[in-house]
Amino acid sequence: MKTYFFGDIHGNSFALEAVIQHYRQIKPDNIYCLGDLVGWLPFGDRTLTHIRSLNLPTVAGNHDLMVAGLFPDHPNQLDRMQASAYNSGLLSTLPGAMDYLFSLPLSIETTEMAILHHSPFHLPSPGMTPAITHFNYLDEAALSGCLGAWRSFPKKMIFSGHDHKPAVYELVETEKMPNLNDIRIHRPTAGESMTILLNSGSRYWIKAGSVGGPYRDGVFAANSVLWDSSAQTLTLFRIPYPLDQLRHDLSNNRYCRNLKTLLPYLDYKRTC
Repeated sequence: MKTYFFGDIHGNSFALEAVIQHYRQIKPDNIYCLGDLVGWLPFGDRTLTHIRSLNLPTVAGNHDLMVAGLFPDHPNQLDRMQASAYNSGLLSTLPGAMDYLFSLPLSIETTEMAILHHSPFHLPSPGMTPAITHFNYLDEAALSGCLGAWRSFPKKMIFSGHDHKPAVYELVETEKMPNLNDIRIHRPTAGESMTILLNSGSRYWIKAGSVGGPYRDGVFAANSVLWDSSAQTLTLFRIPYPLDQLRHDLSNNRYCRNLKTLLPYLDYKRTC
């Protein structure tokens, strides 16, 4: 069984199209979207419309929920707030867009895996409204704080996005309470895909990286993941796409081209 994952599209329709063409060549049995269809780039109408037409199982990302107005951002995230406000105004003219974002579930579970935008250990309690504080990043402190819950988590595989840095976190089986030394981190090298063979006694938390950026590891390529349960392998893909077209569209946007976080798109030849 082959299952394909991608997320953090952030309005980048060119990167999204490259990923779609990629999974159509692979022909997986199942495909899941890990959220953040919109936000950051000022073209959320393009990517939301495209994802809706694909009718894929999709979870809500923090950007999706902020653009839909469910909760405000951290006050120090000025660029992100401006990008969210821009996309919120853009999508308010698209029939059904906000209702669709509101309808996305925070998580999807199957027999073997949990699928969500960030972390199953930081979700709001049942009946509690999500907040931006439920979408912090997976640094050492956050990872250390959920090791006990991860060890006893009923699903062996966790697939998520959010951090924009593709990686496979492997929690090695241990009789004692695990610590950070019991985690092996597998990361793809710049510009290259990576395949690892799964160990039967380990648990895995897969961060898929970002399709559309911003690329926090400095690699301007769309990221996705394939889990082959028959071969017991995970592959993290780096997929090229036409950056020149995106750069042209972004440079012509008088508002968002001034956001500091988006400047690397306009200067990608120097930053790659």
